[in-house]
Amino acid sequence: MLVRWFCLFLLAAVSAPALAATAWVDDEIYVPVRSGAGSGYRIVHRGLKSGTQVEFLGEEGDWAHIRYQGTEGYIGKQYISRSPTAGIRLQRISQQNEQLESKVGELQEQLDQAQRERNSLRGENEELQGSLSSRSQELDKLRDVAADPIRLDQANRRLNEELSMLRSDLDQLKAENTMLRSDNTSRKWITGVGILLLGAIAGLLLKSKSGRRRSTWAN
Repeated sequence: MLVRWFCLFLLAAVSAPALAATAWVDDEIYVPVRSGAGSGYRIVHRGLKSGTQVEFLGEEGDWAHIRYQGTEGYIGKQYISRSPTAGIRLQRISQQNEQLESKVGELQEQLDQAQRERNSLRGENEELQGSLSSRSQELDKLRDVAADPIRLDQANRRLNEELSMLRSDLDQLKAENTMLRSDNTSRKWITGVGILLLGAIAGLLLKSKSGRRRSTWAN
Protein backbone atom coordinates (compact mmCIF):
# COMPACT_ATOMS: atom_id res chain seq x y z
CA MET A 1 0.00 0.00 0.00
CA LEU A 2 2.81 2.42 0.88
CA VAL A 3 4.66 1.51 -2.28
CA ARG A 4 1.57 2.32 -4.36
CA TRP A 5 1.21 5.76 -2.77
CA PHE A 6 4.91 6.46 -3.27
CA CYS A 7 4.68 5.61 -6.95
CA LEU A 8 1.65 7.84 -7.42
CA PHE A 9 3.52 10.69 -5.76
CA LEU A 10 6.52 10.22 -8.07
CA LEU A 11 4.25 10.13 -11.10
CA ALA A 12 2.53 13.36 -10.07
CA ALA A 13 5.87 15.04 -9.48
CA VAL A 14 7.21 14.04 -12.90
CA SER A 15 4.05 15.02 -14.76
CA ALA A 16 3.82 18.48 -13.00
CA PRO A 17 5.02 21.45 -15.16
CA ALA A 18 8.39 22.98 -14.33
CA LEU A 19 8.40 26.22 -12.31
CA ALA A 20 8.51 29.30 -14.63
CA ALA A 21 11.05 32.15 -14.02
CA THR A 22 9.99 35.80 -14.22
CA ALA A 23 11.18 37.74 -17.32
CA TRP A 24 10.54 41.05 -19.17
CA VAL A 25 10.34 41.94 -22.81
CA ASP A 26 13.06 44.43 -23.76
CA ASP A 27 11.51 47.70 -25.01
CA GLU A 28 14.65 48.70 -26.94
CA ILE A 29 13.77 48.70 -30.62
CA TYR A 30 15.26 50.09 -33.86
CA VAL A 31 12.96 51.96 -36.20
CA PRO A 32 13.93 52.18 -39.89
CA VAL A 33 13.77 55.57 -41.60
CA ARG A 34 12.27 55.56 -45.12
CA SER A 35 12.54 58.09 -47.87
CA GLY A 36 8.77 58.51 -48.14
CA ALA A 37 5.59 58.25 -46.11
CA GLY A 38 4.96 54.57 -46.68
CA SER A 39 6.39 51.13 -46.09
CA GLY A 40 7.15 50.77 -49.78
CA TYR A 41 9.78 53.53 -49.81
CA ARG A 42 13.42 52.68 -49.53
CA ILE A 43 15.16 52.76 -46.17
CA VAL A 44 17.53 55.71 -45.83
CA HIS A 45 18.59 54.75 -42.29
CA ARG A 46 18.65 51.17 -41.12
CA GLY A 47 17.20 52.00 -37.71
CA LEU A 48 16.98 54.60 -34.98
CA LYS A 49 17.28 53.25 -31.49
CA SER A 50 14.35 53.92 -29.19
CA GLY A 51 14.94 57.08 -27.19
CA THR A 52 16.91 58.79 -29.99
CA GLN A 53 16.25 62.54 -30.19
CA VAL A 54 15.19 63.73 -33.67
CA GLU A 55 13.77 66.87 -35.29
CA PHE A 56 10.06 66.64 -35.97
CA LEU A 57 9.23 68.32 -39.32
CA GLY A 58 5.58 67.39 -39.76
CA GLU A 59 3.05 64.61 -40.39
CA GLU A 60 1.72 62.80 -43.44
CA GLY A 61 -1.03 60.39 -42.45
CA ASP A 62 0.37 57.76 -40.13
CA TRP A 63 3.94 58.82 -40.86
CA ALA A 64 6.09 61.46 -39.21
CA HIS A 65 8.56 63.55 -41.18
CA ILE A 66 11.85 63.78 -39.23
CA ARG A 67 15.46 64.82 -39.56
CA TYR A 68 18.35 63.07 -37.84
CA GLN A 69 21.97 64.16 -38.23
CA GLY A 70 21.23 65.82 -41.57
CA THR A 71 19.21 62.88 -42.92
CA GLU A 72 15.49 63.40 -43.54
CA GLY A 73 12.99 60.59 -43.73
CA TYR A 74 9.76 59.12 -42.43
CA ILE A 75 8.93 56.75 -39.59
CA GLY A 76 5.63 55.56 -38.17
CA LYS A 77 3.92 58.09 -35.89
CA GLN A 78 3.48 55.42 -33.25
CA TYR A 79 7.24 55.57 -32.68
CA ILE A 80 7.25 59.32 -32.10
CA SER A 81 6.70 60.82 -28.68
CA ARG A 82 6.77 64.45 -27.64
CA SER A 83 8.33 63.49 -24.30
CA PRO A 84 11.44 61.41 -23.57
CA THR A 85 11.01 57.70 -23.06
CA ALA A 86 10.70 56.21 -19.63
CA GLY A 87 14.27 54.98 -19.82
CA ILE A 88 15.57 58.44 -20.65
CA ARG A 89 13.45 60.01 -17.93
CA LEU A 90 14.68 57.38 -15.51
CA GLN A 91 18.25 58.06 -16.58
CA ARG A 92 17.73 61.81 -16.13
CA ILE A 93 16.12 61.22 -12.76
CA SER A 94 19.04 58.99 -11.81
CA GLN A 95 21.48 61.68 -12.91
CA GLN A 96 19.54 64.31 -10.99
CA ASN A 97 19.45 61.98 -8.00
CA GLU A 98 23.21 61.51 -8.23
CA GLN A 99 23.68 65.27 -8.50
CA LEU A 100 21.40 65.80 -5.53
CA GLU A 101 23.25 63.15 -3.55
CA SER A 102 26.53 64.81 -4.48
CA LYS A 103 25.08 68.19 -3.48
CA VAL A 104 23.77 66.71 -0.23
CA GLY A 105 27.24 65.29 0.39
CA GLU A 106 28.80 68.70 -0.24
CA LEU A 107 26.24 70.37 2.01
CA GLN A 108 26.82 67.74 4.67
CA GLU A 109 30.56 68.37 4.43
CA GLN A 110 29.94 72.12 4.68
CA LEU A 111 27.66 71.50 7.65
CA ASP A 112 30.30 69.35 9.33
CA GLN A 113 32.90 72.02 8.62
CA ALA A 114 30.57 74.69 10.02
CA GLN A 115 29.98 72.57 13.13
CA ARG A 116 33.74 72.09 13.57
CA GLU A 117 34.27 75.83 13.16
CA ARG A 118 31.43 76.51 15.59
CA ASN A 119 32.97 74.15 18.15
CA SER A 120 36.35 75.80 17.60
CA LEU A 121 34.80 79.26 17.96
CA ARG A 122 32.95 78.10 21.05
CA GLY A 123 36.24 76.98 22.58
CA GLU A 124 37.88 80.28 21.63
CA ASN A 125 34.89 82.12 23.07
CA GLU A 126 35.22 80.26 26.34
CA GLU A 127 38.94 81.09 26.43
CA LEU A 128 38.16 84.72 25.69
CA GLN A 129 35.52 84.77 28.41
CA GLY A 130 38.03 83.37 30.88
CA SER A 131 40.67 85.85 29.74
CA LEU A 132 38.12 88.67 29.96
CA SER A 133 37.16 87.65 33.49
CA SER A 134 40.83 87.53 34.50
CA ARG A 135 41.49 90.91 32.86
CA SER A 136 38.42 92.32 34.61
CA GLN A 137 39.75 91.20 37.97
CA GLU A 138 43.15 92.70 37.15
CA LEU A 139 41.44 95.94 36.14
CA ASP A 140 39.55 96.05 39.43
CA LYS A 141 42.84 95.59 41.27
CA LEU A 142 44.45 98.32 39.21
CA ARG A 143 41.52 100.59 39.95
CA ASP A 144 41.92 99.92 43.65
CA VAL A 145 45.64 100.61 43.43
CA ALA A 146 45.07 103.73 41.36
CA ALA A 147 42.39 104.95 43.75
CA ASP A 148 44.92 105.48 46.59
CA PRO A 149 47.06 108.03 44.73
CA ILE A 150 43.91 109.72 43.56
CA ARG A 151 42.61 109.91 47.11
CA LEU A 152 46.02 111.10 48.29
CA ASP A 153 46.10 113.73 45.60
CA GLN A 154 42.61 114.89 46.55
CA ALA A 155 43.61 115.05 50.24
CA ASN A 156 46.79 116.90 49.30
CA ARG A 157 44.76 119.43 47.34
CA ARG A 158 42.41 119.94 50.26
CA LEU A 159 45.38 120.39 52.61
CA ASN A 160 46.97 122.87 50.22
CA GLU A 161 43.73 124.81 50.04
CA GLU A 162 43.42 124.80 53.83
CA LEU A 163 47.09 125.83 54.15
CA SER A 164 46.56 128.63 51.70
CA MET A 165 43.55 129.81 53.68
CA LEU A 166 45.55 129.59 56.92
CA ARG A 167 48.37 131.58 55.34
CA SER A 168 45.89 134.19 54.20
CA ASP A 169 44.44 134.35 57.71
CA LEU A 170 47.96 134.56 59.15
CA ASP A 171 48.87 137.42 56.81
CA GLN A 172 45.69 139.18 57.80
CA LEU A 173 46.49 138.64 61.49
CA LYS A 174 50.02 139.93 60.92
CA ALA A 175 48.65 143.04 59.23
CA GLU A 176 46.20 143.60 62.08
CA ASN A 177 48.97 143.02 64.64
CA THR A 178 51.18 145.52 62.86
CA MET A 179 48.35 148.00 62.88
CA LEU A 180 47.73 147.34 66.56
CA ARG A 181 51.42 147.77 67.35
CA SER A 182 51.54 150.99 65.39
CA ASP A 183 48.44 152.21 67.22
CA ASN A 184 49.91 151.18 70.58
CA THR A 185 53.13 153.04 69.80
CA SER A 186 51.18 156.12 68.85
CA ARG A 187 49.24 155.91 72.09
CA LYS A 188 52.46 155.56 74.05
CA TRP A 189 53.89 158.64 72.36
CA ILE A 190 50.72 160.57 73.02
CA THR A 191 50.74 159.41 76.65
CA GLY A 192 54.37 160.40 77.06
CA VAL A 193 53.81 163.77 75.47
CA GLY A 194 50.75 164.22 77.68
CA ILE A 195 52.75 163.36 80.76
CA LEU A 196 55.46 165.78 79.75
CA LEU A 197 52.90 168.49 79.14
CA LEU A 198 51.26 167.80 82.48
CA GLY A 199 54.66 167.94 84.15
CA ALA A 200 55.47 171.25 82.52
CA ILE A 201 52.11 172.66 83.54
CA ALA A 202 52.57 171.38 87.07
CA GLY A 203 56.03 172.95 87.19
CA LEU A 204 54.69 176.26 86.02
CA LEU A 205 51.93 176.12 88.61
CA LEU A 206 54.41 175.32 91.35
CA LYS A 207 56.64 178.22 90.31
CA SER A 208 53.67 180.54 90.24
CA LYS A 209 52.63 179.54 93.78
CA SER A 210 56.12 179.88 95.19
CA GLY A 211 56.42 183.38 93.76
CA ARG A 212 53.19 184.43 95.40
CA ARG A 213 54.28 183.06 98.75
CA ARG A 214 57.54 184.98 98.61
CA SER A 215 55.72 188.23 97.83
CA THR A 216 53.40 187.64 100.76
CA TRP A 217 56.22 187.08 103.16
CA ALA A 218 57.94 190.19 101.94
CA ASN A 219 54.94 192.36 102.79
